[in-house]
Amino acid sequence: MGALLTLIRGAGPNEEEPVDIPVDFSGAQPTDDEREIYQYIIQVMQPAAGYLESLKGYVGCQDEIRKAISNPGKESEDAAWAAVCPAVLSLREYYEFAMQLEEAFPRLLAFLCTGDVLRNLEVRQATAKQFADVLHFVSLFDELKMGNPNVQNDFSYYRRTLSRMRMSNSQQNVVVPDELANRMSLFYAHATPMTKALVDATMKLVKENSNVPPGEVTTLLSTIAGICYNAVLKERARDAMVHYCLRVLVVSIILYDHVDPEGAFGKGSKVNIRASVRIIQTNGGSGSNNLLNALRYTTLHLNDETTPKTIKLMLAA
Repeated sequence: MGALLTLIRGAGPNEEEPVDIPVDFSGAQPTDDEREIYQYIIQVMQPAAGYLESLKGYVGCQDEIRKAISNPGKESEDAAWAAVCPAVLSLREYYEFAMQLEEAFPRLLAFLCTGDVLRNLEVRQATAKQFADVLHFVSLFDELKMGNPNVQNDFSYYRRTLSRMRMSNSQQNVVVPDELANRMSLFYAHATPMTKALVDATMKLVKENSNVPPGEVTTLLSTIAGICYNAVLKERARDAMVHYCLRVLVVSIILYDHVDPEGAFGKGSKVNIRASVRIIQTNGGSGSNNLLNALRYTTLHLNDETTPKTIKLMLAA
């Protein structure tokens, strides 16, 4: 992410002067204190790149499904089922990975939020980078999912067919049983299911773990947002790292907006929303609109009365 990244104790919409703390994030190696959780997160995230490639190449079964619906019969329906089952197995893998992330992410959050958050980010740079990597993955996954309607269409056809098979006592191969299919259906019903998984995991941690105060979580998230903002603004991030930083910035803001009762857009926010939106607009290129849409439609408090009109106008679709 560049030799020196800057941590920012986020300025709110009043654009207070940020506090800069230089941190070396290039090739950061885990300290003894980090090693256990660092190895755990490496293990959890190991298949992430493969899942992104798999989803990127997901073509779906629309042709087979269309034939089975328009010309129903054993041959067309068997062909559609044969096509959709491997696709649903992939969707099951993505879902199960999301559940692993939902379990692992609170551990990473708690590790970085216990004690002095800014000090943690100075001395636990390897795990801070892993935290950013998780947010980056989530942003990429959800963007791919939103851009591919075949994901939900294939799974909907699988569930409808499964229901018909159950009523007719058919013995076809079932790759996802009913109970799991119900949970997967709820997962994929969300426009941004991976982000939703992180939001749920974060909110559960804040509510159930008294050792991780919400204020420490919002400090972490606003600081990570500041890292990414300054990396782009001061040209410490280049080429692909620019979009990496912008994605992490956006997911940090989304999580912040869910954790803080007043949200990320109000006057008391630790995140400089105006500056964040401007940096996305200026440096996001063709991906700017997708990133801004994530802020528009995945946050909770944008349309609150307490959100300044200037910010609402900046994010108006």
